[in-house]
This record gives sequence, C-alpha cells and structure tokens, in this order.
Amino acid sequence: MADAPFYLAIARGDYSQVMQPFASRQLGALVATALVHALHWTVERGFVVEGVASLVFMLGAVYYLVLQSKAPRWMLLAIAVVPFWGTLLQYLVLPDLWFSALLAGTLLLIASEQMLLASLMMFPLMLSRESTSLVLVCFLLAAWSALRWRDRIVAVVSAIAGAVVVSHLAARAQANVEHLPQSVYMLAKVPWNFLHNILGIVPWSNVYPDLCSVPAWSMPLHAGPVRAVGVCGFSGHSWELIAQALLTSFGLLPLLVAFLWRRRDRLAKRSVLLKFTLLYGSVSLALAPLLGIWFVHLIGYAWPLFLVALPLLFDEQPEGSRAAAGLAFFCVHGASCWVSYRWMWWPQIVVEGLLWLVGFFLLRYWFSVRVVHGAATPPPPPFS
Repeated sequence: MADAPFYLAIARGDYSQVMQPFASRQLGALVATALVHALHWTVERGFVVEGVASLVFMLGAVYYLVLQSKAPRWMLLAIAVVPFWGTLLQYLVLPDLWFSALLAGTLLLIASEQMLLASLMMFPLMLSRESTSLVLVCFLLAAWSALRWRDRIVAVVSAIAGAVVVSHLAARAQANVEHLPQSVYMLAKVPWNFLHNILGIVPWSNVYPDLCSVPAWSMPLHAGPVRAVGVCGFSGHSWELIAQALLTSFGLLPLLVAFLWRRRDRLAKRSVLLKFTLLYGSVSLALAPLLGIWFVHLIGYAWPLFLVALPLLFDEQPEGSRAAAGLAFFCVHGASCWVSYRWMWWPQIVVEGLLWLVGFFLLRYWFSVRVVHGAATPPPPPFS
C-alpha cells in the first residue's frame, strides 16, 4: 500500500518522510508508538496489535447494535461475510481501522444517550482523521434536538482542540506535493476528482506529468509549483472502478438499504443513532468519488449506513410475510460476496449486476404483502 510508509514514519518519529495530508492523521500511529515503547515491540507488531484490537472492538459494537434491532437474525451472518472487513484489515497501518473503532465507540455512546461523552469523542476522532469535520456536522444535525447547549459547545470545542493539536504535531512534516495550504489542497481535490471520476475527463497538471505526456488542452496557472493545468482526454475507467466497488464492498446490503428506506414508516419516531448513521453514511457514500480514485477504500467510509443504519431500518418496517424470500435474498447476498473474492473487472461487474437484479426481485416479492391491522394489502406494481 503506497500510503503505509507515511504512517510507519510517524510511528518512528521520522517526520522528514511524512507529507500532508497524511501528517494530519496522527493518533493511530502514536498509539502504535506507545505500544512499541511500553512493550518493546517492533513498529509493525504495534500496528498489528492495534489493528486487531480495533477490529474486534468494532465488530463487538456493530453486533451489539444489530442485536438491539428487529432485523432478522440472518443479518448477523450477512454483515460478517461482506468483503469490507477484509479490505479494512488488510490496510491496518492506515488510520481507517483505528478511526472506525473510535467511531463505533461514538455510536455506542449515542445509542446509550451519553451525548456529552459522544461530544467529547470529537477530540480523539479529529486527532485520527480530518474527516471528523463531517462527523461533527452530521452529529450536530442528527442530534440537535437531543443535545443541550453544553453538549453542542463541547462537540465543537473538542473538534477545534483536536485540530489545533494535530496542527502542532504535523508542523515537522513536509507540505503536500503542490505546496498548497492544506485547506486549499483538500478543496482542490473535489473538482479534480469530479472531472476524473464523474465526468470521465482526465485532468492534467505539470506536477503529475505521468498522467499523460502531452495534454490535449492546457492553460497556465501559478500556484506554488503548479505552472499549468489541462486535460489529457476522456476515460471511463473510473466508472468501472466505481461500479466494481459499489457492487462488491458490501454485497447486496446497499440494495436492501435503498429498499427499506423507500418502504419505511414515515410516522415512526427515529432515534438519534439511526438519523446520524443514515446521514453520515449517505454523505460519505456520495462523497467517495470526489475524494480520490481508490473507491473500494473510500466507499468503506460509509459502513455505518450498511452495518448499523440498515438493521435499525427494520424497526420502521410494517409487518410483512414471505420470510422465505428474505432467506433467499440472504443466499444471493452470500453468493455476491463469494463472487467478490473470485472475479475481476468486467466479468465481476456483469455477474454482480445479475445477482443484484435477482436480489431486487426477491425483495419485491418479500415485501409485496404487508399486514396492516390484520388485513393484507395488495402487492404494488412491479416497478412502482
């Protein structure tokens, strides 16, 4: 993994080998450093122990929350087999697994209505990843009515304090490749990735000459070492990667989320936990193509939507019948996860697409009859 050396360098204290934005993700590497010094381990072993502990805690938190819902119990196995877990563990040197464990702890606090403690979690989260800014915004929006002014202020102050500490710790690191301010660099990634990943237009800069030797169009721009920007041409390769990541990372769970959301009880009182996981997970999923090109990794940021919000959405579903169709859907979901480990590129996309189509019709059949006040309602039209 190309980014791993930056976090290994942070753990070793060698900031001459660290650049932004990696230097802003400190806490996970520093915890590994603490394990190294306390137990006289190697840096690699420190990361392995931290990663395994983070994964175990995250699994425990997710399964605890699932068991509090009305989701069918096959959801426990459906969540266990998704390829997301393997990807998360495979890159345990990166801050994502550590950050996900902290976020899982925050979800437990929200579920138990410990809002002050959940607000304080913004500090270690911000020390771990700058994306805590999104966590903070979603937390305030989802929990606003449940928060006291003290909780709101603590959440904002904790996030700011974390940002200040990170800025101090990262002062020894190198600037990003473009030598731009960190905020400008992060904002500039959005239009760049929008062009590349959404529109299929391959952008170019003199800082990245490997994108193409001669751009089809260019214009001068003076921003640090960036002297020119332009366009290399058109490519649909990112669309293939996005489709592959979406179809494989969580099996058929995204399809089930969309289906349950559309058929939710709109009068049901929604918990803060469900509102937060729906909001944060949905925004993370939508932002994935705007953050980079490693889509399997980026779509994984939306895990609260598929692993926590999804089981809770079963609490808002009218009573239904045909549970055998639910078990059949689970089997197709398992087949989708199995294919995810064994096929590549277009064959994988085609097979996964067919399995999603089968899953769609199984869901239509599963929920086609609802029991409302003891009377069965007629099934809706096939594509309504």
